[in-house]
Amino acid sequence: MIKFIRSFFSFGLATTIDKLIIFLLLPIYTRLFTTAEYGVIDLIQMSMGVVAIFGQLQLESSLQRYYYQFKGNLKKIFISTIFIAVTCLSVIVCILIIAFSKQVSLLLFDEPGYSNLIELASLQLPLTNFTMIALVVLRYEKENLKFFLIVLLRVILSLCVVLYLVVYLEMGLEGIFLAGVISFFLSSIPFFFILKRFFSKTFSIRLLRKAFGYGLPQFPARIGSVLLTYANRFFMIGVLSVSSIGIYSLSLKLASSMQLVYSAFIMAWSPFMFKQLRSSAHLQLFPKALVLSSIPAFFLICSLCLFAKEIVLFIASQEFYESYRYIGGLSLFYVLLIFKEIVDIGPKLKEKTKYLSLTFFCALLVNLISLYLLIHAFLLEGVVIAMVLTNTFLLAMSWFVSNRLHPIPYNVPLFIITAIPAYILSVGMLFFEISLFTRILLFIFLGLVYGWGFVATFGKQRVKRLVLKSRG
Repeated sequence: MIKFIRSFFSFGLATTIDKLIIFLLLPIYTRLFTTAEYGVIDLIQMSMGVVAIFGQLQLESSLQRYYYQFKGNLKKIFISTIFIAVTCLSVIVCILIIAFSKQVSLLLFDEPGYSNLIELASLQLPLTNFTMIALVVLRYEKENLKFFLIVLLRVILSLCVVLYLVVYLEMGLEGIFLAGVISFFLSSIPFFFILKRFFSKTFSIRLLRKAFGYGLPQFPARIGSVLLTYANRFFMIGVLSVSSIGIYSLSLKLASSMQLVYSAFIMAWSPFMFKQLRSSAHLQLFPKALVLSSIPAFFLICSLCLFAKEIVLFIASQEFYESYRYIGGLSLFYVLLIFKEIVDIGPKLKEKTKYLSLTFFCALLVNLISLYLLIHAFLLEGVVIAMVLTNTFLLAMSWFVSNRLHPIPYNVPLFIITAIPAYILSVGMLFFEISLFTRILLFIFLGLVYGWGFVATFGKQRVKRLVLKSRG
């Protein structure tokens, strides 16, 4: 567990730095480009993020699942097979996008004039997916320092190349996407030299078939995850004003700090989980991990709910004041994904990954229905409630299905009790305003309660270990 915590913080630092480039470049983009041009950048980047999954087909999940199962030369063959397959798939996707770039431009912008930008952006796909596979290998080899240094290098390269092409050479939108290609290419070079010892000249159809057997049933789940993220925009455009969508966007960006926590957790959790599954001790370890993560996570959500107003007033103008109401709920939406990963053990262990897709599409159905009903009844507040309901359902269903496949004795009542204050505050802040003095008192009270719960829980476990040790 200590190794997992260290990995969480080391990968968390690297992930934070990797995402920091978005905030560093934001002042540059907003000063050099119009809102329409910034919309073009965002829409093309979002589209490339969606099509990138077709260059992976969940093979990175298979790499993580079987990484500790293969040894010696067989592991090298497996890693090389995944690298080659993902690279080839990504190149095919890239070629298709370039071939149909005008049609894609017409689909996105109702005109073919942005096809050159789409072609430039598509060149990043093979480099992006190669980097993603390389980072998986570094994580599973516990090369935390190399992982951090390469992520830092990529951020520095991205910032420098953007400043040179966009600010100095004034290349405009073309400079943005060309900078992405150059920075990913340059940062991929050290990956190749660091990881070439893991490569083999042998390509195994048998191992690729095994990887697809595990990964492909999860692919619909990945599509469902993407739809869960972006489906609300279609409802919002039809019902809410542009101003409301802007307020929601600011709330989402501030809440995405919890997404960074989720990303760091996933990077540390996957190798930890698959390694621990080889021992029967995981039946005691995973419930402990749930408590270890849920108490501080829910307290953090409560803190964000209580002081979101001050955060918004510090970084934004009065025009965005209302956005503070939605930060807590959207943060809870992201945090629930962490617990979903902790409890969703069964389908991965039993290699019945079709259930991952099933749970995501059931959650998507809940998302669409709740969005349709709640956005008309409560407007922007309804969007946030629908997002929380969706991931609550996703967590509950994942928990139920996983426990059927591989029972693990999680303390469900303790988890629910721990979650109640976060849910009350997240929903309550949508409709009620609380004075600063009351919020400070609530913060102190919840800090004491959550702190006592954390110490009491792990204090009991420590006493049990001492008793068992004395009996032994």
